[in-house]
Amino acid sequence: MGRLLNMQLSWPATILDRLRRLFEAHWHRVGGGRHFVDTAGTQVEVHFRMWFAQRILRRNADAYWPVHPSTRVRGARFIVIGAETSPGWSAGCDIDGRGGLHIGDYSQIAPVVRLRSLPEGRDPAQAPDDFSILIGRHCLLAMNVTVEAGVTLGDFTIVGANSVVADSFPEGHCVIAGNPARVVKRLDPAACEPWQRPNAYVGYTPLADVRRLRGHAIDAALFDRLWGAR
Repeated sequence: MGRLLNMQLSWPATILDRLRRLFEAHWHRVGGGRHFVDTAGTQVEVHFRMWFAQRILRRNADAYWPVHPSTRVRGARFIVIGAETSPGWSAGCDIDGRGGLHIGDYSQIAPVVRLRSLPEGRDPAQAPDDFSILIGRHCLLAMNVTVEAGVTLGDFTIVGANSVVADSFPEGHCVIAGNPARVVKRLDPAACEPWQRPNAYVGYTPLADVRRLRGHAIDAALFDRLWGAR
């Protein structure tokens, strides 16, 4: 009896999962873009659940990258991300870009990370003209990390879980941890591989087409600070 009941309860979920897979596999055939197919298997693949929450339910609708439904994003227009990085893709994050936020190529953000580009309780007086928080390429922020306004983290910075980062480490190539975060290990730059993925995406957009985000999804001045130099 119990086995029969389990079968009765599981078949709707199985059908829905198959429908989801069909949608993701064929969405591009109706002009919806190839992001489901092209990002499959990457560090920040586009999931139907995220797409549905953003595009249909309009939750974090301003974010031009996939965001977990439990994450909150503010000031998406002032957040400039690199290739294959999606702040808030993991659950429970609080991403505040109102003061200007940049996250470099292939940097990863774990669950329950807080990026505060403005001091706590402060509202922006005007649009930022620079990045309050600047995170380099190939960085890793582990679970429950907080990064405060005014912080710069250089390439290949690893931030340990439960850390609070209030100071900058622009030289990168290090492991930092604690509250406040301090360097606990230096990394050999020669051993840090700056790899790239062919046909990478910037959120929902192919890297080759990133300039179409300028002025539309990303503030033009902040876009130019990053992509204008490339």
